[in-house]
Amino acid sequence: MTHSHLHYGMVCRPKLTHTVSGDTYVIQETPETALIAVIDGLGSGVDAAYAANQAKEQVQIWAHAPLTDILQVCHEHLRSTRGAVMAIMRLDWAAASMTYAGVGNIGIQVASAAHDIKPISRNGIVGHRLPKIQEFSYPYTPGDLFALYSDGVSSRFSLSNYSHHPWETDLQTLAEQIVADFGKDQDDVALILAQEPTDFGEE
Repeated sequence: MTHSHLHYGMVCRPKLTHTVSGDTYVIQETPETALIAVIDGLGSGVDAAYAANQAKEQVQIWAHAPLTDILQVCHEHLRSTRGAVMAIMRLDWAAASMTYAGVGNIGIQVASAAHDIKPISRNGIVGHRLPKIQEFSYPYTPGDLFALYSDGVSSRFSLSNYSHHPWETDLQTLAEQIVADFGKDQDDVALILAQEPTDFGEE
């Protein structure tokens, strides 16, 4: 898929016995920035989906705000739900920067030839137990590959296992392969891959 600056690969599916997923995501691009979030409502089923969608709505409304503020707003709106864990990343083209903030058991990996980028999420639950949120900032280089994913993707997953893959041409196939290899049937799954092509002539 192509949205403005970035190419994406996306898999979002419910656990094997369910028809509704408690995992969801947000992708919101402007000419200046791209914001990507993965949201995992606690547990599974309808109640988890409700919590996740409440958070998704707030992320969409507050997408321009600092990441720490977005998580705080989501926390206030999710108090009456079972809560969620969340990861939010913003790329700023003019600043050539990537910022990240996450709460709970949610994953991010970055494959970058130029920088060592290893942000982490703080333990907690949005809506119930919000930690002191830490926002990480790194230089951004076109061609960096980002993976944000819920814990429905096994922690054994590593982007380095797929270094042979032609990322810039087929992120959707790569996302589907990662979930086939590391997705858990007994959990909801959300995985987003994002990368800015280094050669726009190939689009």
